[in-house]
Amino acid sequence: MTCTLGHTHWGEYGGAGFLIRYVTKQKEALYLLGQRSRSADEGGTWGIPGGAIRKGESPETAARRETEEEVAGFPIPAYHLTRIDVQDCGAGWKFHIVSVDVDRLFHATCRRETDAIGWFNPAAMWSLTLHPGFQRWVDVNWRL
Repeated sequence: MTCTLGHTHWGEYGGAGFLIRYVTKQKEALYLLGQRSRSADEGGTWGIPGGAIRKGESPETAARRETEEEVAGFPIPAYHLTRIDVQDCGAGWKFHIVSVDVDRLFHATCRRETDAIGWFNPAAMWSLTLHPGFQRWVDVNWRL
């Protein structure tokens, strides 16, 4: 869809993605990120798995479905919802960052729109070229 500011967005009802965190026994936080396929919007950048919210879907349900489609290929393990942040493009289209914690590190694989996948601590994330929308969220929400 195209919003009133002329931005092109995936999803008539907005978008959502999972920011999955695993905390090691040494208390180090690791985040699951995917490198977007070169054929996708902002290809080559790193971000959270996500995509369009379907009619009637909650942001959490859409984020889980998109994560399973893009990087897991199987149901993701049990998780604990920690927060949901909403980014507005300025014209009413919204992307929901659904932050969750998992109790175990799991192996994720590249599927469909993802060229690479990995678990990163916040310091390592600074060396990645992040998706512009995710980069804006990081800039506002993380003070490293």
